[in-house]
Amino acid sequence: MIEPRAQPARSDKNRLVAALAASLRMLRARVVVSLGLGAAVVLSLLSVCCGLGLFTTPWFMCELFAVQIALCTGQPVTRGASFVPAGMILLGAVLMVSAVAAISLLGASTSVGAEPLPLDSLANVLKSGGVAALLSSVVALLMVVPLLYAPLFLIEQKSSFDVALVESVRLMVARGVPASVGLSLTAHLIQVAPLLIGALCARLIEPAHAAWFALGATPFLCATVPLGQGMIVADYVQQRERVSRAGDLPPSVAGEELPRSARLCARGWTLLIALPTASLLLLELSLWRPSHVQEGRAPAGVPVATLTPRDARMQRVLLPDTALEVAASVREVRVAASDGGGAGTLPLRAAGSIERVRVLRVRDAFAIELTQGGREYTTSIDRAGVRLDDDLRARLMDRVSPLQLLLFLCTLLLTGIASVPVLYSLGRVQRGYRLSSAERPSIEILSRDHEHSLRRARNLALLLLPLGMACLTMSLIALLQP
Repeated sequence: MIEPRAQPARSDKNRLVAALAASLRMLRARVVVSLGLGAAVVLSLLSVCCGLGLFTTPWFMCELFAVQIALCTGQPVTRGASFVPAGMILLGAVLMVSAVAAISLLGASTSVGAEPLPLDSLANVLKSGGVAALLSSVVALLMVVPLLYAPLFLIEQKSSFDVALVESVRLMVARGVPASVGLSLTAHLIQVAPLLIGALCARLIEPAHAAWFALGATPFLCATVPLGQGMIVADYVQQRERVSRAGDLPPSVAGEELPRSARLCARGWTLLIALPTASLLLLELSLWRPSHVQEGRAPAGVPVATLTPRDARMQRVLLPDTALEVAASVREVRVAASDGGGAGTLPLRAAGSIERVRVLRVRDAFAIELTQGGREYTTSIDRAGVRLDDDLRARLMDRVSPLQLLLFLCTLLLTGIASVPVLYSLGRVQRGYRLSSAERPSIEILSRDHEHSLRRARNLALLLLPLGMACLTMSLIALLQP
């Protein structure tokens, strides 16, 4: 058993040091298992892009938590169905933070151009929206602080999802919100420290080889991931035992006269919290489809061909010195290569008939100008047939406006802030009904606290539900629009 060595009166800084020391002791006690699970988590995260990591990453993280809880408490942790909701919380937190960072980075970029985002210079990244992505990632981490201990309650105590959620918030408030935020940020900073150090070394030594520095730093994540997660586990065990002795947390008992309305309200708030998170993920998923051809005239260039389609039959032209073919009818325009590549059918913003298609050579690229309903729409392609104006930021701005993007982020922030007092008061109601008859307050006090908690939860939910539904609607439109 690894003792966190807690002291009753201790500053937040000393608590962080104690949690880090306990995590180091856990790492030394099971170094092979910890490093092996850390490596499994890292490899699973790298495989998220192909879909497999979406299933394996939460499971390996739960296994790592189970090992560390057993080391801290001296009691084995039974694997079971509670790993599923715990893994869902962990996966949702990771996806939300990454989605917020990616969308903020794209939304804050200053321009859409043919060149990819320059990652070889920290200054260039910051100018291109890196500050917004960093601040948004910190805000997203703040939003998952109420869920910090929920997976641990599920893994150790096999509690239900709603009970684990409210108990996590109660433990966070009992520890202190600033202290819990500091623990979360410190633990996650330790986990990604090798990548940050690698980026700094690349900036100072050879910015052009930043990818190689990141690759060289990746193996160190196998140690820092369990080290950071171990800090959260050590603090969880220490704080749970302390507040339990102080009578602030209920004993580990399931369902003693617990009001059904309080549990339903907690579950409803779980769905409410998930709304903006799911909306951001759906919005990010919509970026797989290309953006529409934007309105505007083609830049000055050398005319290559002009097509004037009259019906559904395709008119075709081969682009000089390339293997590309541009085909146009009154309904669509295609760019195809002889090897089957190319931009394919261009997504058109207007629904009218195509009146004219002009192709111009602009330096090493080609501009394609469409005329529909008297308006011009222009895109550009390179010699391989790849669109040069269709980067991720263009796709994002094609689907949502800056005001809508701000609404997504504000809804996420407001929902996270409002969830803390609501879930804390619901947890207090649960505690009151779970106490023994000798310690339980009078039924009048319990009923009054119950009604007050439900009223607050309903009022805030009525304010936030339209925002969450608006975000979900906008993301579905962005995902499903042609």
